[in-house]
Amino acid sequence: MIDIATVHLVILALVTLATTMIMMVTASNALRLRHVEISWRSGKILGFPLFSTIFLVVTITLSVLVYAQQLYHLTIPMFCYNWVGATWFVTSYLMSKRYVTDNGIVKNINDPSQTVAWNRILDYVERNDGKKLKYIFFYPEQVSGGRTQCIRLELDIPKDKRPAFTQIMRKKLGRRFSLSEFENKGIQELK
Repeated sequence: MIDIATVHLVILALVTLATTMIMMVTASNALRLRHVEISWRSGKILGFPLFSTIFLVVTITLSVLVYAQQLYHLTIPMFCYNWVGATWFVTSYLMSKRYVTDNGIVKNINDPSQTVAWNRILDYVERNDGKKLKYIFFYPEQVSGGRTQCIRLELDIPKDKRPAFTQIMRKKLGRRFSLSEFENKGIQELK
């Protein structure tokens, strides 16, 4: 007869292995980025991802309680849960980070549809409501049947990155778009 604790450990080991592999792929995608000009955190808790941060804090807290209660038979499962929490946190952190490179904008390093090269941008809109500065970029994407549709990529720019991002925008898109025209007119006038 199969013991439920053994089944639990096998499933936990498989989840641990899977999250480790996902973290390695995500980290390799982040390391492959070349010529990163600026990047920033964009998670919900001070720039860190919400759910993975909460899970990691809970697993560490439970590990401390297990150690304090001297429940040493739970050491291996708690180590696995902490490892899953750490790999999930690293993966989520790297995926939620925004990268602006010499070649384009990477909103999610694991999702090619959220990456756009500077030369593919057809148009963009800047929205500034006082608190947030948001850029919405439009670029073409091939869909089934040989058709092309326009995709939008939204990017919130933190206050401390705005001057650097504006300078990059001028350098990369200034030749194709008259930036002074957009800067002199309000968003209401363009509607």
